[in-house]
Amino acid sequence: MARGFLGIYCKIITSYKRVEISINCKYNIYYVQHNIKCIMVLGINLKYKNRKGLLRLKPFDRDYVLNKIKEYNRKIRPRKIGDFEIKKLDGLQGIVQGYLYEKKDRINLKIAELVHEYNHIWMRLTPVEIEGSYFAIERAKGKVGVVGLGLGYVVQEMAKKEDVEEIIVYEVSKDVIDLYNRNFKENSKIKVINIDAFKAEAEEFDFFYADIYEYKITSKIVEDYEAFNELHKIEEYSFFGMEHFLLSCSYEEIVWVYIPENWMEMAREAYDALEQSDLLEYYNPLDKEIVSSVLQKFKIVLDRM
Repeated sequence: MARGFLGIYCKIITSYKRVEISINCKYNIYYVQHNIKCIMVLGINLKYKNRKGLLRLKPFDRDYVLNKIKEYNRKIRPRKIGDFEIKKLDGLQGIVQGYLYEKKDRINLKIAELVHEYNHIWMRLTPVEIEGSYFAIERAKGKVGVVGLGLGYVVQEMAKKEDVEEIIVYEVSKDVIDLYNRNFKENSKIKVINIDAFKAEAEEFDFFYADIYEYKITSKIVEDYEAFNELHKIEEYSFFGMEHFLLSCSYEEIVWVYIPENWMEMAREAYDALEQSDLLEYYNPLDKEIVSSVLQKFKIVLDRM
């Protein structure tokens, strides 16, 4: 048995199929051997599931990413309002950062980006954004709360889903909202509120997504998790980068943390998708010291909630 570099996943090289086992227990780890790819699972409800027949996930497929960039290039126009401006980059080349990985690549397409004053990049519609938000978009259902509007990509994608009934977006900058409204028509599912999300009225959400961290993992993610769950009644919560964070955690530390079930499932899907797209060799874990520090802060909060 070998411990894998993906924290919650342990991989046996000589493998033919994968079986998932989850036991009704707060902390549990089971390694399934005998020519099996081994997954360390923290979960709920006893179940056996052969994952060989898993439907192909597409977030890391190059054509999927390029088509999304093309689609939103047609919708998002360069313009400036107040302190924010939408610009278009002339593609990407060299070492291109994807979600969970980085590799040499070239993308000959315009890339939309939202820039704050002094050229501070707020959001950029690159592979890391499209791939990284995929799992939250897929998970969204019912009444959804989103913190951070950005270029509008995530909320537009969520609104396409039949099982998403309503999306409340909290955006503190009116300039960002005005830019969004110039690019997208009114959608009856989407309600954008110009307010500090921490001062909003209490709501009940089936899914809640925080997308305000500029692709960084910091202790603020933990503070916000606690604050938003105290303010609202939330069935499932996630944040941009959650899967990368979990997959970067060390086995020795994560085993003692009660991880929400939806986080485990989303991280598992991210791993499967990366593997299916033959990108595991390019996997790029987050800084282990930062991850460890944030995980320990999460442990305190998650054990209490």
